Formats: sequence, structure tokens, C-alpha cells
Amino acid sequence: MFPYGAQYYRTPNPPESEWEKDFEVMAQHGFTVAKIWAMWSWIHVGDGEFDFSHFDRLFEIAERNGIKLVVNTILENAPYWLIKRHRDCLYVASDGRSFEPIARPNTPGGGWPGFCLDNEEVREKAGDFLRAIASRYKDHPALWGYDVWNEVFFEPVDYLGFEGLFFCYCEGTRRRFLQWLRSKYGSISELNLAWYRRYSDWEEVYPPRYTGSYPDWLDWLKFRLDNQRSLMRWRIQTLRSVDSKHPMSSHGIAYTLHGLPTHLTNDFDIAPEVDQWGLSAFPAWSNQHASDYFRMLDLVRSASSANGKQFWQSELQGGQSANGIARSRLVQAEDTTFWNWVSFMCGAKGLMYWQYRAELLGPESPGFGLCRPDGMPSERTKAAEWFARFMNAHAELVDANPIKGEAAILFLPESELFCYLASGTTAHYANAVFGIYRALWNANIQVDFCTTERIGEYPLVFLPFPLMIEQEHARTLKEYVEAGGVLISDAAPCHFADHGYTSMRVPGCGLDKVFGAIEDEMEYVPFPSEASPPVIRWNSVEVPCSVYKEKLIPTSGRSVAHYSDGSVAIVDNSFGKGKTRLIGTFPGITFMRTLDGGAELLIRDAFRYADIRPRIECPDATVKARLHKGTSGDFLWIVNTGCAPADTKITLSNALGNYRRAEDLATGRSLAVRDGIIPVALDGLTGMVLRLC
Repeated sequence: MFPYGAQYYRTPNPPESEWEKDFEVMAQHGFTVAKIWAMWSWIHVGDGEFDFSHFDRLFEIAERNGIKLVVNTILENAPYWLIKRHRDCLYVASDGRSFEPIARPNTPGGGWPGFCLDNEEVREKAGDFLRAIASRYKDHPALWGYDVWNEVFFEPVDYLGFEGLFFCYCEGTRRRFLQWLRSKYGSISELNLAWYRRYSDWEEVYPPRYTGSYPDWLDWLKFRLDNQRSLMRWRIQTLRSVDSKHPMSSHGIAYTLHGLPTHLTNDFDIAPEVDQWGLSAFPAWSNQHASDYFRMLDLVRSASSANGKQFWQSELQGGQSANGIARSRLVQAEDTTFWNWVSFMCGAKGLMYWQYRAELLGPESPGFGLCRPDGMPSERTKAAEWFARFMNAHAELVDANPIKGEAAILFLPESELFCYLASGTTAHYANAVFGIYRALWNANIQVDFCTTERIGEYPLVFLPFPLMIEQEHARTLKEYVEAGGVLISDAAPCHFADHGYTSMRVPGCGLDKVFGAIEDEMEYVPFPSEASPPVIRWNSVEVPCSVYKEKLIPTSGRSVAHYSDGSVAIVDNSFGKGKTRLIGTFPGITFMRTLDGGAELLIRDAFRYADIRPRIECPDATVKARLHKGTSGDFLWIVNTGCAPADTKITLSNALGNYRRAEDLATGRSLAVRDGIIPVALDGLTGMVLRLC
């Protein structure tokens, strides 16, 4: 069974009178799974009392129609009887205000955002709720498993009335923070050294409330991220204490690269904890460029595959989004088709829509429905049915996974955290990453994301916005290059080291020897500005600077590009068995801001420098191709990301395999493969998958 379906039930939608009909229709469409929200505030009606009547009915109907249920356990809404009893366990903002539970778009039944589960009194009750769900349904034949935490991030961030404030400053969180600090530093004297303080007792330590002082804030954010991971472990352990048979899945929002310090979400931290990871994606809601959706999927794929896990597209936009009066553009059947092709091309092994029926209550109504508001099929539903049947007819596709990317973008959490603390936003870091990714995506280069633990698996690695690098990670980078890796770095690597202390020599932590250069001086480049930015003159093109213009002094390296004033802008260096390139600005930021062609060429030139030829090439930049390999065979996924038809060819490197024939799995048509070249004709926003032989 290939898991394909939709989110179906979130109190109070849809009404019970529609359930029988909807499940019959979903089964007719070939859907195999449906997700239902188990909301703490709705089910846990009293101390030790639970109302499962609506869930019992849903399980009965699902079983009768051959559909498996994913139970999404929702703790971000507290029972009102428990709120009355434990008001001291509500979230507390940095200005001292408690967050009074309310109804909000994703929780029209109220009780959001629930309790701060750092307080044992309410965590115990939440555990009772999780155990009650598992106890009731663990032996039910309709249960697929659990989504133990919906969209893993810190939900109250920047909510109305709390904009710009931080959480949580309740006593329960402070106690856990002190435990975390004790574990990390061991003694108050070591904490004083790290934070540059004069504490005499642990009880004098409180979480910071105003950003700008780096050591305490860096620890506070790291603690909050670790605490999220601990909460995930607790949720899983609690459910598994009752049900050890069914999968424990979860999904995030793919915000790791721009929401790490604000939304407290790290795909690389959470994916190892669950049996299966996933993501929510609403491409039309945010008017995403196609590369944005690819990037989100590649991030989640990278975090999952690094731990031997597959991933799902856990929530995919089903219909037009709604936010009160405002609406997104209409979602057409061709959108549904395109998003499916991209999801599976990037490696998703399951797909569920948000949601089957349109929302009926609150600001999200009447949004997101895959079908019409009355439950009748739409053109989107028909498109979804095709994929449900196609994926379930080709079990061999589940076994095959995307091959490893030709290069990786390195994710260093401290670089993003520092960017946020130093500027109040993650925009510089995010744009540096996004720009590198998009420039390579334009060239049909599959890019992975990795942490330092996996860096040795890639011959070429990009180091974006590396102003802060901790010593441990600097040592790993040095070892990577020494062993033969090629490292391409943005400006000022390790300008700041552990705890945010400034390096007196840049690159810091000994990386100056790795890059064969040191910083002379650095000029800030404001944006936007009436003045034209300084430019790098490289290979007869000009690359505008963004954020910084770092003048370099080569030591063992050689200058390969200069600024217009003649100072050195780019230094290449050989170190050990490997090579480095240090660029005195941030070409990824420049490319994301302006789509500058020079910045794009500079980013892509890393492959020439590393002597790597792309394994899959296509002269049409709108056509993307990815190879999946498995015990059941090799499969080439091809997608036309443009609206116009494409008539082109795909060239496969001999290193991928000596293929002679390709079979279109959708049509059965056979294509000849000559010298690795496959002719391709695709309508706009469509795709195909070929079995290669």
C-alpha cells in the first residue's frame, strides 16, 4: 500500500453527517490513508475522563472503506478544566505576560497554544491523554500509526499582541534551562568564563530577555532547540510505552534554514527521533517559485536520508488558501499535478493533502479543500486520483531513492543563530543559502544539505554566511579539506568563534591556513542604497557585493579576482589533498536579491574548480531530472517546471550506468537511449518517470 490521501478531520470539521459519504468517495479515488486530529482540548473532558465517541465512529467508517488512519496527536490546545487548575503553567512572554489560550485559525475549537510542557504538572496530564489514545486504538485494524507532533515548531512566535517577544519565561522553563547549563558547564565558574559574568550561585541565573548579548543568548537558543528535541522524545516514548507496534511519524515546516532561532525548528535534530519525517507545503499560499518548493523537499530529504529514513509530503495544499477575507490564487488541477511530480521526484514516499474538505470555521474557512465545499469532486480531486492509482500500481518506485547529490550546502546552526542575534533577522543567512541553491537548481544540479557529521560524503561543499563557526566545526572543515574535499566559502569565515567572541585573525580558528588568506579590512554594503554596490571583477564579468566587501591578503593562496579598486576579492588555495575558495562577499545573497547573472556564474563555477561534471544535463533550464536507484531498478524522474511545452533531451553520465532503453511507466512507451541521451517531450507543469535498463 502506498500511503496517499488527505487530512480529513479537525474538530468541528467536517460534520458527522458527511463522514460516510466522504470516506466512500476517498476510497473510490484510490486514497489509502486519511489523517485525523486528536485534539487534547476536545477529547480530554475531565481528569481521567475521555470522549472518544467521534473517533470511534471515524475508525469504524475508515475500516469499512479500507482506509488507514494516521492519528495526529495535538497537544497545542489545552482542556479548559485544566487551564483553570494550572494557570501558572501557561506560556510566559519576555515582557512577563501570560499567553491566555484562545481560538486561532488552526485551532477553531480554542485552547491554543496550550501549556508550556516544561511544567511537570501539565506534562503528566498530557501524557495521560497520549496514553489513552494509544490504549484505545493500538489494536484497531484501521490504525496506520501516529503523527506525534503536527508541524514541529514553536507556534506562539510573533502571534498577534506578542510581536517581537520571546518565550518561555515561566519558572518551569527556567528550571530546565538551569539544568541544561549545569550539564554543559559543570560549574558556575565555567559559566562565568563563557558568558563573561560574575555569578556566585546558579539561582542568580535567568534566561535573557533582550537580544544583543551573544553568549547567554546563544546558549538560550541552543537550549530551546534541544528542549524541542527532548519534547519530541517524550511524546514518542509516552506513546510507545503503550503501543510499540505502529510507526511514530511527524512533520515540520522546512523552516530550518530561515526559522531556526524564531520557530525553533531543526529538521536535522528531529528527523532522527521519528520513524518517518515529513513536511507541510503550501506553494500557492506563499506564491513560491518552483525552486523554493524543490529546496524545501531537498532539505527534508537530506535530513531524513542522513538517518536512513524516508519522508512524506505530509501536508500538501489541497485548494485555495484563506485568511479571513484574503485568499491565495486559485489552485488548479495543473498545480496539483505539478506538485505531485515534484514531491515524488524529490523522494517523497507518501503524500497527504491539507485537506480533503474545505475548512468550515474560523479565518481559514472556506480554504484548502481538495474537493468542492459540498464534498463533490473537483478537477484537483481527479488529478490526485491519477497519482493515487499510479503510485499504488508501481510498488517498485517505493524501494528506489534519489541518489546522493553532487554537492552539499553545509548547515551550521551557529551561523544562522549568530546572524539572527547580530541583525535581528535571519534574512542574510537564508538568502545566502537560498541563492546558492537556486543558482545550482537552475543548472539542474541536485544539491543536498548536510551537517558536519556528513560532510565527508561530498566532494564539494558550500559554506554560506559563515560569520560564526565554533572551534569544533572549524576543525572538521580543516580535516575535510585535508582529506581531499573542495570547500567554497562566503566572506569572513569564523569572524566570530565560540560564544560569539571575535576572532583576532580572520578567518579564525586556524582556518586562515586552510583558505590561504587573511582579511585586510571589511566594508559594509547597505541594501537598498542609492549608491551602486562595489563589484568583484571575475572572468570578464562583474559580481555586485552584498552585505560585506571583504578585502583579502593572500598568504599561501592565489588571488583569482579583484574589486574595482584593485584589492583582492577571491582567493583559491590548495590545502592537504583538497582545495578551497574564499569569496569576499555573499554571491548567494546577491543572486537572491537581483538574480544577477555574474553571481550565478560564480556560484556554478565551483563545479569547474572542483573538476566535477554534472551527472545529468539538459539544455532546457526549465526541465529537471533526478535519478532514483533501488533493488527494483533505476528510475529517472523528469519534470517540466515551465508553463510551455518542452521538447529537449536529457544526457546521463556514464558513471550513472550504461543504459540502453527507457520505459515510460505511465504510458508503457519505450524510448531508445543512445550514448546516454534520452529525448524528452513534456507539456508544461507535467512530468514522467522512466524505468532505465
